[in-house]
Amino acid sequence: MRIEVPTTRIFSANLAAKARTVVNIGGARSSKSHSIAQILIMRAANEPGARIGVSRKTMPALERTAYRLIISLLKDYGLYETANHNKSQRLYRLGESTLEFFSLDDPEKIKSSEFNCLWLEEANEFAWDDYLVLSTRLSAKPAQGARNRLYLSLNPSEADGWIPKQLLRQPDVELIHSTWRDNPHLPPGYSAILKGLKEQDENAWRVYDLGEWGSRRGLIYPDWQPADFLPENPEETIFGLDFGFNNPTALVRADIKDRTLFADETIYETGLTNRVLIDRLAETVPPELRNCPLYADAAEPARIEELVLAGWNAVPADKSVLEGIETLKAFRLRVTRRSANLIKEIENYCWRSDAAGSPLDEPVKFNDHALDALRYAARTHFRRAAAPQVSFI
Repeated sequence: MRIEVPTTRIFSANLAAKARTVVNIGGARSSKSHSIAQILIMRAANEPGARIGVSRKTMPALERTAYRLIISLLKDYGLYETANHNKSQRLYRLGESTLEFFSLDDPEKIKSSEFNCLWLEEANEFAWDDYLVLSTRLSAKPAQGARNRLYLSLNPSEADGWIPKQLLRQPDVELIHSTWRDNPHLPPGYSAILKGLKEQDENAWRVYDLGEWGSRRGLIYPDWQPADFLPENPEETIFGLDFGFNNPTALVRADIKDRTLFADETIYETGLTNRVLIDRLAETVPPELRNCPLYADAAEPARIEELVLAGWNAVPADKSVLEGIETLKAFRLRVTRRSANLIKEIENYCWRSDAAGSPLDEPVKFNDHALDALRYAARTHFRRAAAPQVSFI
């Protein structure tokens, strides 16, 4: 099957790879995930009976990233048919081939599975033992002239992790390195943001601009924990909203109970005009919560006013950074496992450092859209709650 679609150098590098395991490390927006998704669709279309597997550590994270990406590309390429999409089992049939999306939060799901291709997105979420188990599943009979292959993709944020320390030292493993410079389809101005990281934090600049191995240090929220569910009967529910367009618009729900703040990523999408955002709010926020305070980026008063006119309890947020961080740190912080983007942000959110590597009282300003939304909500709500009440008699 021949379809003309734009690709990058990283697509060509993955297509030409010879090793059984191909590791894609790269900085932000380097096209590594997009390229691997294209490779898998191409193999499914051109190798009748191919079994393709796509995985992340948890299903909620997978649904919001690689699963959504591949289904979107199938639609863009005119290959999507509703009748071929088994949403309950997360399977898509492309001709005689199958694209299967699964997570490792339930290991039983893959015990009897066989694949020709596997993709581990955000591969540093997995453990070495996970990789070994999944590698044994790469056992389906390949098409003539094809080779079964396992792809990994990740930002290289852990120089001491199992991928650089163990996997890359194994035979039959190939490394493909990428940066934003390999992606000619970036939105305007994004490269300047990545280059500017050098002035904020050397480690973040190496990881996200240069795509080089770094280390997680000076984390701002080191003690957060994942949560399977939001609590029943919370004492309060509030929302935080960070506006975006080329950058994601992020809406985060916060449920408060017993001095614990449960954060849940509700919207995290680019390209949202206010009209579309209002529609998305109606789709994602339950009717019984639509009067809850929604603390929005105060730098966008016109957008806030439009939300108010549409019936939302939107309030300009206090954007004080350090005070907001301290407010969040006053709670036990739990993040729902389905909050894929919020988790990625919180796992990499760190203090800036000076030339000597000492931490400064200022966070690195990068990939913090959902965290900004959460901070807006907590800081503004609890500052308001603590304000003295004045009455006149």
